[in-house]
Amino acid sequence: MAKFKHIVQVHPVELGRPNLHKVRLEKEFDTAVEAQAYIDRFNETAFKVANQEIVCAVYNGKVNVVTGELE
Repeated sequence: MAKFKHIVQVHPVELGRPNLHKVRLEKEFDTAVEAQAYIDRFNETAFKVANQEIVCAVYNGKVNVVTGELE
C-alpha cells in the first residue's frame, strides 16, 4: 500500500490571490485532515499580522513517499 504525505505551501498574496510561484514555507502532514486544520489556523491568523507581507497557506496535493509523484 502506498504511503502519502500531504503538502501545504505558504505563498505571498499579490493582487488578491496567492502567487503560487513564490513559496515562503512548505509543510508535510500525514493526513489531509491535519493539512486542512493547519491551513485553517494559519490563514485565520496570517491576515492579522500588521506591517508584514500578507501570506496564505494552500493545499498543494499529496506526494507518494515511495515514487515521489504528486497526485
